[in-house]
Amino acid sequence: MREFGVSAANVGLLTSSYFIIYGLLQPLYGAAIDRYGSNKVVLFTMPIHILACYLFATSTTFHSLILSRIGIAVAIASVFIAGLKATALAFKSTTYGKVVGIYTGWGYAASLLGMVIPSIMLGQGLGWRYTFFSVALASLVFYSFFAFFTAKHTNRHAIEPPFTQYKFRLRTLFTSDLLLIYVSTAVAYGTYVGLVSWIPKYLYDVFSLTRDVSGIVAAVPVAMMAIGSPLMGLLADRTRAYNSLYKYSHLITTILLAALLYSIMKCDVALSMLFFSCSVLSLSGFTIWPAIIRKERGEKNLALLLSLVNTFVFFGAFAYPAAMGIIMDLSTPKMIIAGERIYDVEAYFWAFALCFFTLAFSTILLFMRMRTRA
Repeated sequence: MREFGVSAANVGLLTSSYFIIYGLLQPLYGAAIDRYGSNKVVLFTMPIHILACYLFATSTTFHSLILSRIGIAVAIASVFIAGLKATALAFKSTTYGKVVGIYTGWGYAASLLGMVIPSIMLGQGLGWRYTFFSVALASLVFYSFFAFFTAKHTNRHAIEPPFTQYKFRLRTLFTSDLLLIYVSTAVAYGTYVGLVSWIPKYLYDVFSLTRDVSGIVAAVPVAMMAIGSPLMGLLADRTRAYNSLYKYSHLITTILLAALLYSIMKCDVALSMLFFSCSVLSLSGFTIWPAIIRKERGEKNLALLLSLVNTFVFFGAFAYPAAMGIIMDLSTPKMIIAGERIYDVEAYFWAFALCFFTLAFSTILLFMRMRTRA
């Protein structure tokens, strides 16, 4: 915001540009993973990611910043589904909830580091450019490890058998059950990304916490997602109640978001972070959706089905940060410091209220469907 003099809506656009491209490419990558296998697709896309990170760090205009961010999305969009497909082929369905939870939780643990380490670097005055140089370097190191172990893995076809074309009807991808999964996952992940995107600035604007402290404090809820995902997966495997766990996680999160709005009105930073962290912990139940898909749809065209759900997941992630930024821009900033708009409590209240109302609507749909099926 400070270097390019852009508004909250434009910062939301920067975040959202990643997710819209990520979402649009999901069906393409899903079909490619079903066709060529997980390893081959990731080996091809990750060098693009490394280059895009470097271009992001060297951007001279806001437009080039968005273009390089899109490049990152083009490259990284294959990775999550590739891992889900590989683990689905390697593990039995009776343990897949736990596997999905651990796999997803590991990813959120990495995103936790991705919040804390840059926040520390920014707090030390290294700047966002050097931070993204570090991201490019770290990506290169891990890609080298991945390529090395993939080359040594001589028994790959035991895990990923040669592709067999499965026929499917387009209408089977848009049944009422799947449509409900599409909508609810989009709302759940959009809520998570929207809150995580704006909580650091909320702490900075309203409570005058420093950048590094705001980033570290806001990383606590991400840790809740990293902890909650494996726990929810383990609980789902033990109870075999995948759908019920998914629905009740939405319900509890809705209640906790209402409490979060109350804490924002009271301007209580400790209470806000408590309710925010608890809401993310309960929301982590939504991460078992790949186990629901595998259980109800089997393994035919699995990567394609998973990628379609993930498309809607990241459409939600595209919409929420931008929508929240637009809502905040509708109010008058209480001050502008070096081109950066500083917003008051009311602006953040209505931005976070968007998450509450949409999640409440999604929860009602889920329970209506559960009652109809019963």
